[in-house]
Amino acid sequence: MTRKIETALVVDDDDAFRMTLQGALRRRGIRATTAATVDEGLVSLEDALVDLLVVDYRMPRGDGLSALHRFRRLLPDATIVMLTGFGDIPLAVAAVREGADTLLTKPIDADRLLREATTLFDTPRAIEPRASGVRASYKLDEVERDAINAALKDSGGVIAVAAKLLGIDRRTLQRKLKNTL
Repeated sequence: MTRKIETALVVDDDDAFRMTLQGALRRRGIRATTAATVDEGLVSLEDALVDLLVVDYRMPRGDGLSALHRFRRLLPDATIVMLTGFGDIPLAVAAVREGADTLLTKPIDADRLLREATTLFDTPRAIEPRASGVRASYKLDEVERDAINAALKDSGGVIAVAAKLLGIDRRTLQRKLKNTL
């Protein structure tokens, strides 16, 4: 049986983006709330848990990455999506390791976000507790492949641009692509 995302919290310091995403989610039937900081998001979750948490990576008063383990502890069954304008493989690995289900790059539209989140929401999580939060038992290869595919999509398939987005040398990306074929 497919579960449906009914509630969401968007934690992002960009007022325009946060409010736009909230409105888009609401138009799709999701009860969406917002928070401008990590601390506001944590306080908001004390009152009501959500099915979907969308949290920005870079924020002035506490970045989303360092708060992921706290969010995951409060929301063990929720889908947690980290957003960033600065996606790369090490960040994707760190985000998953700290408790996110995925890392997506901005700008993102509500339909793509919900498509990704719904798929993750319906997928059983393989999570093991650890001292500082949770560890997802995802294979590095899968996270790396997803990050490379996202960079290639965002770059329009241009290897040099995708490599720059990933923060790796163009030749390294070409070797990685050759090894996956």
